[in-house]
Amino acid sequence: MAEFNLQDFPTSESAKRQLGYVSDGFYETSYVGKWMFQVMGQEYDTARQIVEELPAQMFPETATWGLKYHELKWQLPVRESLSYEERRRLIFQKRDLKSPMTPYRMEQYICNMTGFKTIVSDIQDAGEYEFVPKHPNIFKVTLIGVETIDVKTVREIINGLKQSHTTFIISDRIIIVADHRGMEKAALARINMQMCFPFFHRHGADEEVLQKFGIKNLFHGCRVKNKEAFDVSLISRKNYWTLDGSVCLDGSRKLNAKITEEGL
Repeated sequence: MAEFNLQDFPTSESAKRQLGYVSDGFYETSYVGKWMFQVMGQEYDTARQIVEELPAQMFPETATWGLKYHELKWQLPVRESLSYEERRRLIFQKRDLKSPMTPYRMEQYICNMTGFKTIVSDIQDAGEYEFVPKHPNIFKVTLIGVETIDVKTVREIINGLKQSHTTFIISDRIIIVADHRGMEKAALARINMQMCFPFFHRHGADEEVLQKFGIKNLFHGCRVKNKEAFDVSLISRKNYWTLDGSVCLDGSRKLNAKITEEGL
């Protein structure tokens, strides 16, 4: 059994605030006094939690302990033995069937009942997958998720929603996203790339014309470093030359070379 620590007691947030109004050190070593604040604070904590959660209970999409009031509103039995999600689906089924069944309403209804993103496409709206029906009375229901859908259940739901003269096609799309950024960082960790090219020469400028404007040996470079994947920097060099014997230091060459590197 863990040892009781009076210094870290009470644990109730409301009790801690109440103790903040008492003189420092007054109840510092009082076991009974701190427990009195703890009991009163727990009651305030419960009341505060109810008030903070109250807005979410107004809608069955977010309600928890307030689901029973929605069940009573729609004349459903209060099924506290079921999970919140199952109780919500029964409420959606009773509530949404009373609304005009447009393709949008059908999407919302099937999504609420199955948990899958739903797209309904027909002759009026081809949808993002550009469905072209062979007959005006055919529509398509596309279910998007990462799990396998119960097609039989979906068919029963759609048959209860659709108009009697229409027929439908069900398409189950499973979208899997693979995050390979970590693999790229590992694979490219020791690869260096560097590109250099004459900046003005690319555009056909003549070197003698550039020298009239005082521009010499101006070129840009781009280097990709691999400390992190896609860490790119831009290197600019102006009047750049090296002490390799190719340049005579007779005063004709200005010592104004400039190299700058800027991360992108």
